[in-house]
Amino acid sequence: MVFHKNRLMSASVIALAASMVFQGVSAQSTDLDSDDPANALDTVVVTAQKVEENIQDVPISVLALSGDQLSDRLVDSLERLQYLTPGLIFSSGINARQSAMTIRGVGVGVFNIGVEASVALSIDGVTMGRLGAGIFDFSDIERVEVLRGPQGTLFGKNASGGVISIITKKPTDEFLAESNIVYGSYNELNLFGAVSGPITDRVSARLSAYRNTRDGFIDNVNPDAPQDKLADRNEFGFRGKVNVKISDDIDLLLSGDYAKRDNTPGGLVYRQASPDRPDAGLLPFLGPGAFNAIGLESIAASVTPGPENTQVASDGIWEAQSEVFGFGAEFTAPILGHDFVSITSWRQWDTFSNEDADLIPQPFLLINSGALEQNQFSQEFRLTSPRDQKLTYTVGGFVFFQQIDQFNRQVGTAGLNLRSLFPGVLPVLLPDPLLTGTDFTSDFKELNYAIFGQGEYALTPKLSVLGGVRVLRSELEAGQSFEQTPASVSPFIIAPFVFNTLADEAVETENNDTAVTWRAGLKYEINDRFNIFATATQGYKSAALVTGENLTSAEGGAQLPVARPEKPLQFEAGLRFRGWDNRLIANVTGFHTTIEDLQAQSLVVGPDNTLIILLSNAPEAVSKGVEADITLMPVDGLTLSTAMSYNDAKFTDFERAPCYELQSEAQGCVEVPVDPSDPGNTEVNLAQDLSDGVLPNAPEWVVNGLARYDFELSPDVDAFVQGGVQFRSDTMSLVTNDPQSVIDSYTLFDAQIGVNFLDGKGSFVLYGRNLTDKSFPAVIVPMPFDTGGFAQFMTLESQRTWGARLSLRY
Repeated sequence: MVFHKNRLMSASVIALAASMVFQGVSAQSTDLDSDDPANALDTVVVTAQKVEENIQDVPISVLALSGDQLSDRLVDSLERLQYLTPGLIFSSGINARQSAMTIRGVGVGVFNIGVEASVALSIDGVTMGRLGAGIFDFSDIERVEVLRGPQGTLFGKNASGGVISIITKKPTDEFLAESNIVYGSYNELNLFGAVSGPITDRVSARLSAYRNTRDGFIDNVNPDAPQDKLADRNEFGFRGKVNVKISDDIDLLLSGDYAKRDNTPGGLVYRQASPDRPDAGLLPFLGPGAFNAIGLESIAASVTPGPENTQVASDGIWEAQSEVFGFGAEFTAPILGHDFVSITSWRQWDTFSNEDADLIPQPFLLINSGALEQNQFSQEFRLTSPRDQKLTYTVGGFVFFQQIDQFNRQVGTAGLNLRSLFPGVLPVLLPDPLLTGTDFTSDFKELNYAIFGQGEYALTPKLSVLGGVRVLRSELEAGQSFEQTPASVSPFIIAPFVFNTLADEAVETENNDTAVTWRAGLKYEINDRFNIFATATQGYKSAALVTGENLTSAEGGAQLPVARPEKPLQFEAGLRFRGWDNRLIANVTGFHTTIEDLQAQSLVVGPDNTLIILLSNAPEAVSKGVEADITLMPVDGLTLSTAMSYNDAKFTDFERAPCYELQSEAQGCVEVPVDPSDPGNTEVNLAQDLSDGVLPNAPEWVVNGLARYDFELSPDVDAFVQGGVQFRSDTMSLVTNDPQSVIDSYTLFDAQIGVNFLDGKGSFVLYGRNLTDKSFPAVIVPMPFDTGGFAQFMTLESQRTWGARLSLRY
């Protein structure tokens, strides 16, 4: 899907990097001054293996970005992090419940409380039970580590695709204060402040807060709409930490945080109208005269569907509210010459949203709301051996519990003219339109506990063997019920929404499983600047209890579908090099991952011609490729860096894949016998063979580059200029491999110019993002209610923006 010149360019860069590395290994000296730290690249310390290590010594494909680097690139969220991290794709969706991440093509949309992510999000060592519970501003970040590939040995079961590990700043022993002010396009205003320092000889604290606002960039052109702008930003939060030094080597770190968002989400716009054919359009199964005469004609005067469309003509209310808060305690102490760590955490996430997802000025969906409450508790104990011996290891135990309760409501006409469907039955005096409505209630509970260990043994001074294992137990419960929306909401609701089946009783399902994950490998240190490694890793993600299915009755033995556990087996080999007097860092990793029973979520047409969300198990998928992260300081003040990935990610066995909308028999959509064991085929008996199809959200090539030059303007003022580029090749947006869902390749450019003053304690920066104003969608999905039509999610990154940032530090 990519131009050959792009493939050749990226391959050439990788080849050049490898050449530079091996030339550097053989070179014994250079003319560069290695005694001046200002002329060398900083050492990066990470905790990817739950201990502090130089990133060059970690046998994992990990990309680490410090808080300063994130600030320099104006990355303040997970959504923007993906543009610096090849292999990572983040989709925010309309609301936080729809957030999803993939790494190397492994991941699943989590718009279902019984399905967890394949990419784990960890904040200060605490795994978030659901991704939306961890979305917050990046203003007070020490660093972000992106661990690619399965990490189930140390990070738990829901890390079959990788881990995003966020480490926030801790209290300092000396007083400091810092603040940032950012103002930019669409009246974006971001404020941040923090203070940190000692309170007593043994107590120190840190308090930070932020406030972010921005106007929406999606235009609602319906003159009668309650909102004329969508996709805005309105959030605030604070975080506090207190560190108590109980003794010289015993510490207790207490933390608490709170964040709130209240915005008009938007972002979903009409991309492509349905084709002119009998089986397409607005609820075609109802036949002529059965639905109100509405369609594109109702919005044609104001909105033109297309790849660059950023307008809707909605008549409903868009809102998204989210609160997240929690408390934690981290206790560290020496025990028998080992380092003991205990991390205790309790967190809660509450969210409510309502979207007018039909996008047109008609009451298809007067109410389309969802409310969710998630509570989680986790406890982890770790014991780490001294690092100056032949055998080093970390062992521990882990317990995690969460409960999620969700309530959804859909009310509207669904395009139906109910009077025409029931002539002479309904009282003529009832107002028009009459409404349909369904309430959907669901709950999910999870208990997970495990013991784990990972170690490294030095066979020789240069060769070490690696190994690790985790034994875990997963206990899941889920339930749901469908009921007609009561007349107290509106006296004109006369039927369930779009013929939803109402259950006589709540349907409940449980699933218990025990699993073992492991890791093994070798690491060889060629010299103190160059090492290589090879590892094999078995990952695991638990079964999924698929809520939202229209099941008839618990009395009839109805059960929620259960998707089988996801089991990746990965082989990695890599090299880590630091040389040229610490002016070059080059990390290259090759990987081959086979995923058994990949959990693949898709939007398909259900039995009544409406869209339903299905979770299927693809029996096998393979993701293979190479990643490279290279940083070079060729001359004083000039830093060049690139991060790139090549990924060939495909389904290798998926004979019963769901069909896409309007897919014909000639295009491969055929009738198949219903397989009760496959949750993706319990409702729909049409399937296609995607055994050579591509994984969605897995671009073949991603290349990021940055050039920065720092120079002195005067003895008291330094300045810098920098430019960045991000290239992403074509990628498929839908699991079904619908050719209409391909996101074309695109290249983004950004630039900054700034000055540092007050002896480095102050800075002022002017910036521009997406300088060529390249329009692109984040996701392409089937258009609700318009069979054969498509909608797209647009993000702020698809708009050209400008701004300025002032930072002060004391």
